[in-house]
Amino acid sequence: MKKFIKSSYFLIMMLFIYVPIAVMIVFSFNNGNSLNNWEGFSFKWYEYLINYSPFIKSITVSLFVAMVSTIISLIIGIMAVVGLSKIKRKTADNWVRVANIPLVNADVITAVALMILFVLAGAKFGILTLIAAHVSFNVPYVIITVLPFMNRIDKNILEASKDLGGSSRQTFYKVIFPILMPCIITAAAICFAMSFDDFIISYFTGGDQTNVSTFIYTAKRMQPYINAFGTILVAVIIFVILVWNIIQISLQRRKDIKFQIKNGDYKLKRRSNLEKDIEYFQNCILNNSSIKLSKNPNNWIKYRFLQIQLKFLNSKNHDKKISKLEWKKELLSKEIKSEKRIFLISEKLKIKKSQIENKIKTIKNEKKLIKFEQIINKLDKKINNYEKEIQWINERNELDKEKARQIENQILDLNQELANLINPTQKELSWYKKKINSLTIKMNYLLEGRNNWKLRTTIEKLAIMRQKNEEQAREKYLLFKEAEKKVYINTSLVKKLNNKIKKMQELNEISELEKSNLVKFEKRRKEKIDWFKEFYQNKIFLKKNKLDKIYQEIKSKKDKFFPNVLEEDYIPRKNNWIKRNWKQMIMGSSLLISFSLLTTAYALNNVYDLVIGNWGSYIDPTLLTQFENENGVKINYQQYDSNESLYNKTYTFNYDMMVPSDYMVQKMAGEGMLQEIDWSKVENINSPLDSNSGGKDLTYNEGLNNVQKESVIIDSENGEQKDIRNYSIPWFWGDVRIVFNLGYLNSNGEFVRNQKLVDFLEESNVLKEDFNPTENEWYQIDPDKLSWNILWEAANKGLNLALNEDPKNVFMYGFEKLYGNVGTKNDLTVNDVKLTKKEQIDNVAEEINKLISKNNVGLYGDQLLDKVHNKEFDIAVMYNGDLLWATDDEYSSEDEEEISNEITDLDDENSSKEESDFKFTIISEIPNKSIQNVKVNDVEVKNESTNLWSDNLVINKANRNIDLTYKFINFIFSYDSQIAQVEETRTTSGFEEIIQEIKNNSGVQWEKWYLPHQEGQAFGFDEKFDNYLVDKFNEIISTKH
Repeated sequence: MKKFIKSSYFLIMMLFIYVPIAVMIVFSFNNGNSLNNWEGFSFKWYEYLINYSPFIKSITVSLFVAMVSTIISLIIGIMAVVGLSKIKRKTADNWVRVANIPLVNADVITAVALMILFVLAGAKFGILTLIAAHVSFNVPYVIITVLPFMNRIDKNILEASKDLGGSSRQTFYKVIFPILMPCIITAAAICFAMSFDDFIISYFTGGDQTNVSTFIYTAKRMQPYINAFGTILVAVIIFVILVWNIIQISLQRRKDIKFQIKNGDYKLKRRSNLEKDIEYFQNCILNNSSIKLSKNPNNWIKYRFLQIQLKFLNSKNHDKKISKLEWKKELLSKEIKSEKRIFLISEKLKIKKSQIENKIKTIKNEKKLIKFEQIINKLDKKINNYEKEIQWINERNELDKEKARQIENQILDLNQELANLINPTQKELSWYKKKINSLTIKMNYLLEGRNNWKLRTTIEKLAIMRQKNEEQAREKYLLFKEAEKKVYINTSLVKKLNNKIKKMQELNEISELEKSNLVKFEKRRKEKIDWFKEFYQNKIFLKKNKLDKIYQEIKSKKDKFFPNVLEEDYIPRKNNWIKRNWKQMIMGSSLLISFSLLTTAYALNNVYDLVIGNWGSYIDPTLLTQFENENGVKINYQQYDSNESLYNKTYTFNYDMMVPSDYMVQKMAGEGMLQEIDWSKVENINSPLDSNSGGKDLTYNEGLNNVQKESVIIDSENGEQKDIRNYSIPWFWGDVRIVFNLGYLNSNGEFVRNQKLVDFLEESNVLKEDFNPTENEWYQIDPDKLSWNILWEAANKGLNLALNEDPKNVFMYGFEKLYGNVGTKNDLTVNDVKLTKKEQIDNVAEEINKLISKNNVGLYGDQLLDKVHNKEFDIAVMYNGDLLWATDDEYSSEDEEEISNEITDLDDENSSKEESDFKFTIISEIPNKSIQNVKVNDVEVKNESTNLWSDNLVINKANRNIDLTYKFINFIFSYDSQIAQVEETRTTSGFEEIIQEIKNNSGVQWEKWYLPHQEGQAFGFDEKFDNYLVDKFNEIISTKH
């Protein structure tokens, strides 16, 4: 294993790097919304990406900033390199260390430092600050890349340039710059990549400019269009690399030819072969000999036979036995996989049938019922066919096991008989051993599984035969080389005549006739040698002609690359400016065109009529495009990931509209940062401030209206008391609730309990005692018995808890448990003992530390949705909108091939009603247990409750286009837009009409969980103690293992 890892580490490393990229590319063509499950091939997300204008704008910003910052960084960096090369080495090294500080420094520290610098300088955060920040961390990359090459330049070259009268500028452009060009290109690529990919520094210094990394980070969840963008980026990179490599290969080929010409190595192999042929023919002439082929058929037969044998032995498919074993191995592997596939398909079909049968219960449309019944009939036929095969396989396996037990008994009996033999003969011993071995093989064959045993033995035989074949190949090769010498024989050109002459010369007495014959033989030998010499001379002539052509080619190339200027007939070739500088012209033109196009694209996409700040993935993107097209305007749509980020960004640039949470609305309005809503300009919403307002499409939900009344704001100008309804319109709202995972449905549609949790709930006495199970619910929680203390009890019992990680929400669990409030209160008494806000937080912090210090308690952000969807929890605490999204079929759709396709072909009108088994296995409730001995402002707190949050659209005091702002408000808060918003985000609208529409038409889960709790409380704004609470939370988190 170690040897395998050692020899394959590079492959493993490449797989580790490139497999995720390959998966991303494949899923960029996925037809569904899932990032995990394949749902068919489609270009849907590429089309979505092209039409998603906010993301396209972020790409434009990234490209523009990367190109501009790269150009500026190269100019500054190269100037710095030239300067550093002219000062003392020690001084230069010190300056390089200073320049490298941004590289070794943490990005977040650099980002904060730059942000503070820009604030102190009074700079308006935007494209200029973003480019300046990118230049600050790109310049060191240029210096560390180019400076080593600059130091390697031979000083004599620079001195020679000066001696020839070159100025400093000419020396730089004619000598230094060409030498540094490769490393300058490398530095440019590094700077561009680092700038395009940067997130942290861009996040702190970008202002109203959002690059790709920031846009993706601030999105609430990853969506498949990100895969499409990544695939396009990979394709562009591959294209650039291919073009660059083709150019480099061509240039390198030219350099190699030039180098070969200079060293005399051009077409050396071809020349060598021709020269060898010429030498061979000359040797034939000189030695009167040549290579003759043997006329002995036995030698040739042996030679050819060995050649064929060797060829077959080196061929993979020469041996019929090996081929047969390979074929048998493939068949056995397919058969084993086929049997496993039968079980898998059968199980999937049963699950699908169960799901369809559950859906049928909720459908009243007769046509759809008929269609679903047809699908069930098809499924039944398939299931029956697979069940027959499964039954046959199981029967065969059981029969094999029974036979194996019988054979085992026979072996035991034979061993007993063998042991009882007295003085057994060798024949008897041999018979017993053979019989026992035979039965043992048969037993292993049955126990291991017929096909598995056959596959194993086949692989073993295959290995033995291959080893044997390799040994045979080595032996045959040695015999082949010996046979080769016998068929290719070095012999004289006139061997027969030489033999005759020699024979006659060896005679003691030679007659006159024999002397005459001897003279004739010698004459004939001479004539024959002359003929062969002429023949070989012709061969030599042809070879030399080919060789001369090659030398002529070498000479022409040598004259081209290395002309001899001292020759009398030398004529300098015309070398005009275009011919000398065509490469620079193409490079410069390409850069200029690219820069112009990017600048134009950036300018067109950054002339905005309205700037909106919002949470990531908190709007239907098609609504933005629709509003822009209808009104002929451009929107700069910015995303942020927290209220604090939004608040900080308002100091660096101005939004026209924002969507902060309720407590942040209080803070910003209290500081005079917001305009009051002019309800007379809001066309679709009845004013919540006027009880007589009516006749419009949308009305505040009563529960939301009551909660927002409590969010008091003191007008910073006149001290008048108002509330957040004066300054905002609800974008979305919701509550925080406890979720219980009761189990799952098996393939037969049977409920498999999470017994540990069910037992715990029964022990805790929170289940309704008089509840009768229905088709939609098998258990119900009694809210009057449910307390937030159940989290602590469950943690102590070892149940798996997944909690929302927001600090205020985490502390809310403890506040509700101890005091029945979502946060601190001014005049709070417990058992007639008054507690300060600090004491309240300290007490709650102690309780929270006990809770989350448990290893079975986890705090999660967006990952909480995955936990709930995959049912990797027992009890969770989350927002109601997140619960709806996590339990939605579209969160992670299944690919069921033709069955899924048949269902998809049905009318989608009632698709929202066809839910998965989450409605049976997930229940959620909000604690409402009574609480004792707690008073606020001398009023007794009666029950526990939960946090009711709301995110609200507000108008900046520095709004630049108030008329367009109200146009957008009237557009986004129209009935149709609000429906689209809910369908996109799965979050609760603040308006009663939308709530009722969604509840009545979206299925059981939506009916149960969509409407937030009507008697909860909102977080208030208290800057001092909010910060203290967050500090305590961070202390607790830092100690969690």
